[in-house]
This record gives sequence, C-alpha cells and structure tokens, in this order.
Amino acid sequence: MSIYGVSGGGYGYGYSSSINNLLQLSTLKSTSSYSAIQAASKVSSTSSQTSAYADVTSFLKDYQSELTALEAAAAKLQTSNRGNVFSELGAGSSDESVATAKKAWQVMPGTDIDLEVHATAQAQKSVSDAHYATELAEEDMEFEIAGPKGTQKVSISSTNENGTKKTYNQMYQEAARTINAAGSSSDVRATVEKSNGKVSLALTGKSTGAANGFTVSGKTGAAAGLESVVNEAQDAMYSVTQYGMTETFYSDTNKVSVDYGRIDVELKKEGTTNIYAGVDTDKISSAVQDLVDSYNSVVNMLEKNSGRGAGTAAHLSSFQRGMGHEKTLAAVGISKDKEGNLVLDKEKLIEAMEKDYEGTMDILGGQFGLAENAAQKADRALSDPVQRVVSNQLKGGASGSDASAGNEATNQYTYFANFAARGAYNLVNYYSVGMLFNMYA
Repeated sequence: MSIYGVSGGGYGYGYSSSINNLLQLSTLKSTSSYSAIQAASKVSSTSSQTSAYADVTSFLKDYQSELTALEAAAAKLQTSNRGNVFSELGAGSSDESVATAKKAWQVMPGTDIDLEVHATAQAQKSVSDAHYATELAEEDMEFEIAGPKGTQKVSISSTNENGTKKTYNQMYQEAARTINAAGSSSDVRATVEKSNGKVSLALTGKSTGAANGFTVSGKTGAAAGLESVVNEAQDAMYSVTQYGMTETFYSDTNKVSVDYGRIDVELKKEGTTNIYAGVDTDKISSAVQDLVDSYNSVVNMLEKNSGRGAGTAAHLSSFQRGMGHEKTLAAVGISKDKEGNLVLDKEKLIEAMEKDYEGTMDILGGQFGLAENAAQKADRALSDPVQRVVSNQLKGGASGSDASAGNEATNQYTYFANFAARGAYNLVNYYSVGMLFNMYA
C-alpha cells in the first residue's frame, strides 16, 4: 500500500493505522487548551468513535478487495501479461462423435494428427432368455461366473420359504443382488432388464478389453441363455498418423493418449478425425465471465457507498461509463441487462472467436481492450488517497451530498497525509507530538 492510496506496494503504511491516527488527530484538532485535550481523550474512546472507525475500516477492506479482484480478473486477459489465457494452447478434435481430445500437459504449436478408430473397446455382456415378470419359475439356479479376478458361485432357489414358487422377476432380482453384493470377485455387474412386460438377467463386465471377458457355467436353470454372449469383450484398435508416419495401436480401454502423452483422447466410435492443438475457448470464455462478474461487483459496491467521499463518487462515475462502446461489447457477446449489469453470452463469444479470433482477442485483451480499460480504472481507484475516498465521512457527513471536494485540504486525513508525504522524518515528528499530547492527557 502507498502512503496515500489503498493499494499494495510503496512504503506499506496500512489504511487501518491511518484511520486510527487520523481519528485521534480529529479529536485533538477540536481542542484549544490543556483541559480540552483531556476531554478529547475521553471522547476518542466513546462507542461512536469506535463505530465510525469500524465502519470506515470495513468499507476500505471491501474497497481494496473488490478492486484487487478486478485487477486480477483483467490480468488473465491482458495480452501484455505473460501467461494470459490467449497464450495457452488446448487440444481439440475435428469430429467429437468419433473421439474427443484434451490437453494432458503442454501441447506443441502446430500439432496435427490424423486418427482412425477401427474398433472401440467393449465389455462383455451376456443376457438370459426373457420371461414375463409375473410368470412362475420352475427351475433353480446353480451356476458359476469365472472372470479375470476370480470365480463366483450363484445359487438361487425357485421356491420361497413357505413353499410357494417364485416369479422370474423375483429370482432375477435376487440373483442380481447376490452377484453385486460379492463385489469384485468376478468383476461382473448384474442387472434385471425389462421390456414389454418381460424380464431377463443381464451380466456385464465392469472393464472393457478382450482380457476382461468372463464365462458362465453350470445349471443356469431359470436364467437359461445366460451362457450365450451377446456382446464380446474386445480391445480398441486405432491408427495414428503423425509426421507422415502411421502406427496402429491396441488398448483395453477407450481412454488413450497421443503425441507422446501430451494429449488425452477418448475413442467414441469407428471413424476418422483430426487431433490438433489450438486455443482453449472454454478457458477464455471463463476468464471473460470472471471479468464481467468482478466488474459488476465493483460497480455494485461503489453504488452502495458513493456518498462516502468525492473519490468514491468519481470512481463510480468512471466505472458506470463502462468498459467499451455498446457495439464493441456486443461483438464479443457482452450486453447490459435492465439493472445495468454486464451479461456475457458465452456462445456468442465462442462464435466471435471462431469467425475472427485475432479481432476478438484485441477487443478483449489488446492495448485498448476491455481488460486493459478495467485494469486502469481499478488501478486509479486503488491509487486514490484514502482521505479522498472517504472524505465525506471524515467531515462528519453521512451521505456527503452537502460536502464539497474543495474543502478536502482542511480535513484531518489531509493533515496526516501531509506529514507522511514528506518522509519518515516528519512522520516521526508527528508521532512525537502525539506522544507529548498523550503525556499531558
């Protein structure tokens, strides 16, 4: 924080300490004799002084926090800053129905990979014959499921404890609970499938890949047909063409990596797509949303506190003039609602980047862009002297509507600032005088 301002840096004179000492100075300024000084020392400890101090301090904390957050949001978009969101590359796929792609770690500019998916990884599925749900079952189940992690025995009686017969739905539900309760012993998940009033018991491997198949053996009984495989377990097969060379790979999962692990790819279906490195539009639109939200928050804070001082009112007026012309904002998907808040349409922003990326980047983060405008406004507000930001309160005004900025030179904040601005020597003298007053008090 500078000696005058609210922001960080400089000689680090904190606003809390400034307010504390200036409130003391205000009390001393109103005295003309030793007895008056004694009376003033009592007044300075009253609840009204404490309340005023707490109110101003709380506001200045919010003031600094909100404006600092706006500066940080703007910094992510300013092209003059290293590491801005426009300089970060992401990974994409030309046909996301075939495969999706995302950056695993730093991708290389100009990455261009042709990907052909010959087959996707599949998990095995076996399904029993279908029966009407309320139909009574005639046979018990006594079978084993042998999977890559072990063997699981399944034994389900077709008769209830009272001697009545169970329905197919009852038996399948009981079998599914038994199989799933065993956890990962067979690495199979059981479900009861329903269609047109009929039910069947289905077993599906929890993992894809040819090595993760399973077998059903024994007396399936009421679950006859469960031995047949509806969907074979298989590995994914895909070809990657990069730098003029084509290689074919196999994987037991559809989540693979290309470009030496730089890009993660998820295979979706057979077909071809191009994997490339490009700008991360999601990250950019998220950064613009942060800027819009932070800007709205600052304006809201200033509107609620504009009566505190000439500085606060002036900065509110500056922010309310906006970050750009209405047409400029509209070009990047930003508009104003009926309350005057900025609103971002992310789809329009992404569309603008697709049509004219360089132009959109310049509007958002260029030398005269929205982020630069917001950052400058925030910096000016943070650099404003504390005594100007809350000048009306320091004169005793609640709203500041009758206080004139021309009288600021006579308020107690200015007195203290004049000492501070002339360096440490005068600052020591200031406190020395204060100590003498305290001794007499």
